[in-house]
Amino acid sequence: MKTICSIVLAATCFQLFAQQQSFEVSFPQDVDNLIRSYQFSKAITLLDVREDSLSVDVLQRKGMCYHQMGNYNEAISAYEELVSLDSTHQGGLLALGQLYAKQKQFGPSFICYIKLIQQDSLNGYYYKQYGMVASQANIAGVALVNFSRAIELNPTDIESNAMLADILIEAGQPEMADKLLTKALSLTSSAQLSLLLAKAQLAEKKYHDVIRTTTQLIVEGDTLQAYARLMGISKYRLNEYEEALKWLDFLLRGELKAEWVYYFIGVSYQHLNKPDSAIIFLNKAVEAGISENIGLCYSQLATSYENVNNFKMAIKYYKAAYEESKSGILLYHLARNYEVYYKDKAQAIAYYKRYLESDDTVKLAREYSKSRVNELEFYR
Repeated sequence: MKTICSIVLAATCFQLFAQQQSFEVSFPQDVDNLIRSYQFSKAITLLDVREDSLSVDVLQRKGMCYHQMGNYNEAISAYEELVSLDSTHQGGLLALGQLYAKQKQFGPSFICYIKLIQQDSLNGYYYKQYGMVASQANIAGVALVNFSRAIELNPTDIESNAMLADILIEAGQPEMADKLLTKALSLTSSAQLSLLLAKAQLAEKKYHDVIRTTTQLIVEGDTLQAYARLMGISKYRLNEYEEALKWLDFLLRGELKAEWVYYFIGVSYQHLNKPDSAIIFLNKAVEAGISENIGLCYSQLATSYENVNNFKMAIKYYKAAYEESKSGILLYHLARNYEVYYKDKAQAIAYYKRYLESDDTVKLAREYSKSRVNELEFYR
């Protein structure tokens, strides 16, 4: 979200530059020609030697030149002088709002936008700029209120709809984002909004809708990694493993070597009864990075090794999975593999008993464990 706001704020600088070309009074053409040809340093040199160097008109030009040059402190000083002469100067307040935000001075930036909104409470642009700065400052509540108001005033504002939807998705409210984006897309078209809609649908676990939305994006443009991710995850969640593999492979070929990609590929191969391939990719998932999903990865690896009768490795990874999750059912799987791999059944019996003492409630596993304990102890 911060990245989106930073890009839009940067673009706004150029908008301000364009807006401030229409000055309120006539001015010598040599200065304005320099400004229009982006020779800001030369323009400032001429402005500094003017007798009226502290006039609103000169300060506005100096502020704009410094702003475009990236001299934010000098630009702020010029605009602050301008606003001290004319406290309602919209160009000055708008520029200061942007510049303060660039310098992480969010409080003064907010004050500028509040003053602008007090002057013109029906200007959606001011609410949008206020929302962007609030988002940059990580004040989601203020951002949400202002983006919402900007959309009320201009329902087809793609930037405000996108930023508000992003806030809602990040806040764990994909349903609200879905509703917002569906309404916006009924009024205007935007690949950006459609992509956000697909992300909201994914968070809602509406996988068929994700596929429908993303397929339309692919039809209308290139296949991007973001689209392949949405398609791959959705196909995987719908147990369409052959189709999921096509999209996940696309991500790998695009140099996305993420743990979750390897994991999804490995589990897909496992469900397709290709345990050798599953083992390869699940091991890659383990190597790619340790995360909160590592326990699941170990468990899937253990299952794959068990499927190729490599019980020694299955035991190793069931143990690793149990250390991560402490899930009772893993004790059951350990018991079964110990029973098959070792002649001495003492460890198998111990794990069956530990499983029966756990709070796991899988009926078939509990019944099987009881019968195995009785039978193994009888023959010892």
